[in-house]
Amino acid sequence: MKKKVLILGGKPIGSCEITRAVINSGCYAIVTDYLPYDESAAKRIANEHWEISTAEVDTLYRKCQEENISGVLTGVHEFNIERKIELCELLKLPQYCSMEQWQFCENKEKFKELCASHSIAVAKTYSTSDVVYPVIVKPTDSSGSRGFSICYNKNELLKGIELALRFSPSGNYLIEEYMDCEACIVHYTAVNGKIIFSGMSDKHSQILRGGSSVMAFQTFPSSAQQRYIKEVNEKAVEMFLDLGIKNGPIWIEVFNDEKTGRFVFNEMGYRFGGSLTNYPVKALYNIDQMELMIKNALGETTHLEEKEYRPEKKHYCILPIHLTPGIIEDTGDLSKIENIPGVVKLVQVHFAGDEIQEWGTAQQVFCYLHVAYDSNDELKQCLATVKKELSVTDKNGKQMLYYLFDLKKLGVE
Repeated sequence: MKKKVLILGGKPIGSCEITRAVINSGCYAIVTDYLPYDESAAKRIANEHWEISTAEVDTLYRKCQEENISGVLTGVHEFNIERKIELCELLKLPQYCSMEQWQFCENKEKFKELCASHSIAVAKTYSTSDVVYPVIVKPTDSSGSRGFSICYNKNELLKGIELALRFSPSGNYLIEEYMDCEACIVHYTAVNGKIIFSGMSDKHSQILRGGSSVMAFQTFPSSAQQRYIKEVNEKAVEMFLDLGIKNGPIWIEVFNDEKTGRFVFNEMGYRFGGSLTNYPVKALYNIDQMELMIKNALGETTHLEEKEYRPEKKHYCILPIHLTPGIIEDTGDLSKIENIPGVVKLVQVHFAGDEIQEWGTAQQVFCYLHVAYDSNDELKQCLATVKKELSVTDKNGKQMLYYLFDLKKLGVE
């Protein structure tokens, strides 16, 4: 009999990919959330679906006992990750992350304290009475660039605090020095108590229309990768080990402050990145974080081969493609896009029927396009073909897609 795996949430990023991976592993996939079948993408892929909200942990606990569930998984949605932790504790099922560990991902202030205790640089924090402008104001416990503001004076600061509080479940905010530099994303994989460096990218951000600073383009490897490994990597690994991390994907957002020579840690994720960063880790390092997560959920051990790996392509990028407001009517045949040479994966975020508003956050991303390449010419040709073939329209046939990153910088018209 196939082992039954419950996936929490059928619509958030990663739900479809996890459901497919569970089925491909030979298990029986069940997806649950409060949404009807037609509005929950992963339910349409799963072997079975339940219309039970992921918030109803007690109901799910009883249902899981009745159905003999062997493991529980979820995507990158932080609310669902917390519910997964609670549910696994009740069911006494394996899980890679404890609630105590998760607090350092959920609470930015606790993460800053953790970094400081390991002599890792973090942005300076201000009170309202000692601010040196410009500053960043953000919720202590939010994600997806929601509730973030750059403030250059007291009036903007007060508005920024008001915005941050609207997006903070706990009603708390941070005022930090504004890091006027690009960020990097550093990836690790924990396997059986060993922490493995799994790549570093340069994250290029831009201000979304009327909103926050969000990722516009991400490229691997980072130009600062070797310096990071030399100066900071050991401290980061020690920090993860002190947290008791044994298995699972980890990422850190780090500001590369070239003016001062600092790598300034900003936040931590103990999960896949929001664009599904398990794909570049697999392509560049041959580490299958998805397989690791499934095996961990089932209480199985992962064995990694300790040998040098040469990726098929030297470079990798992730391009978020955004949407203007409206209701999605047609997304075209997306399988054609994944067959374009160089495209590794198209991670779909929104689906036909979704209503898009001018949120000004990463919520307006239609998809994350993953591309592997050796040369800029290869990348240029791939993106030019994608731009020509990819189409998302509303009921009037109006094109809803736009590219926040200026593709002309890559030679794509």
